[in-house]
Amino acid sequence: KQLDISVPPQEQKDYPWPDGLMGKMDSLRRAAHDGGQAEPELAVTVSFTLKADCAWAPAGHEVAFGQHVFPHMAGPAPETGRVAFPLTVVRGKHNVGVRGRNFSAQFSALTPGLNSYVFDGVELMEQIPMPNFWRAPTDNDRGCLMPQRCAQWKLASLYATGKDGGWTDMYPEVEEGPDSVTVRCRYYLPTEPKSSCLVSYEVFGDGSIRTTLSFDAVEGLPDMPEFGMLFRLSADYSRVRWYGLGPEETYADRLSGAKLGVFETTAEDALAHYPVPQECGNRCGVRWLTVTDESGHGLRFSGEKLSVNVLPWTPHEVENALHEHELPPVHYTVVRVALGQMGVGGDDSWGAEVHPEYLLPAGQDLAVSFLFQGI
Repeated sequence: KQLDISVPPQEQKDYPWPDGLMGKMDSLRRAAHDGGQAEPELAVTVSFTLKADCAWAPAGHEVAFGQHVFPHMAGPAPETGRVAFPLTVVRGKHNVGVRGRNFSAQFSALTPGLNSYVFDGVELMEQIPMPNFWRAPTDNDRGCLMPQRCAQWKLASLYATGKDGGWTDMYPEVEEGPDSVTVRCRYYLPTEPKSSCLVSYEVFGDGSIRTTLSFDAVEGLPDMPEFGMLFRLSADYSRVRWYGLGPEETYADRLSGAKLGVFETTAEDALAHYPVPQECGNRCGVRWLTVTDESGHGLRFSGEKLSVNVLPWTPHEVENALHEHELPPVHYTVVRVALGQMGVGGDDSWGAEVHPEYLLPAGQDLAVSFLFQGI
C-alpha cells in the first residue's frame, strides 16, 4: 500500500499498519496450520521512493527501505509430509547404490563420495561433491595476507582424501533406516595439525538427499575462509533462482543493502566485473535455490539460511586469473553450498582483522546441513 508521508528533519512520526495487512498475515498462518504445514515465513517491506523527478533520479526511485521478517512459527518440518517410497540398497565391491522412485544414487569407495545421482533418467553429478574451505581471495584478503595465513585450507580443499596416511578401508559406512538410507564418508585433510571432516548423505525414497558436512574442532589451525560443499554440474544448468537475500551479492558483513525475496540470475551474470577476478556472487540467508537448464530441469537445494555461490568456475580458477579474459572456458556450473564465509573486509586492507563475528574458527565444531533433490 502507498502512504504519503511528511516528517521534518531530525523528527520522527509513527504510522499505523496498512489496513488489512495483519489480517492477511493471520489468514496465511491459519491456512498453513489447517493444511498440516509449518506456518510460513512472512516479510513486511517499507520502501521510500521519490515523489518527483530529480536531476539524479526519476520519480519512483527507491532511496531507502526497511524490512522486518516474521520467522517460521512452530509446526511440522517441511519434509514431515514426505511419502515414504521404498528404497533398494545394492552393495558392490567398489560402490554402494541406493535406488528409489525415479532416481538412483551411487557412492564410491575408491574415491569416497557421491559419484552418481540420476534423477528421471538424467545424470546430474559431473564430479563427486567435495568439502570446500576456500574462496578466491579478495583485494582486502591479499592486502592483509589472508592467503598466506589460511593457505592450509586451500590445500585441504584441493587434496582431501579418504586415506589417513596408511591403508584405510574407504568403503562408506551404510545405515539402513525405516524410511531412509544414510551413507557416511570420512575425508582426511592435509593440515598441520591433522584434521578431518565427515560428509553424511541421508537418502530418501523420493530422491531427496540430506547432506551434512561436519568438522570437529582442532586447535592451532587458522580460520577457514569458507565451510561448505562444492558441486560441479553440467554448464547447461546455469539458470539460478533463489529465496534469500538479494538481488545483489551479499556476505556476512555486507547484508544491510539486501532484501529477503525471490530473485533470479545466471551463473555467468553472477560474476562481478572487478579489474582482477576475485570472490564474488555469494548469496546469504538462502532458504532454497534452484539451478536449472532452459527446460527447468536441474537441482533444488534447501536449508536454514545457507550461504550459496553459483559461478561457472571454481574458487581456484577465479583466483588463478589476473584478468577476466584469462578465466578458462566454461565446462561446469559450480555450486557452493556453505554454512558461510569469513567477512570480506576490515577497516583497511593492510592489517585490520575481520571482526570475530564474521569468522569461521577451526577451533570450534562446525556443521552445515541441507537438502538437495532433482527437479
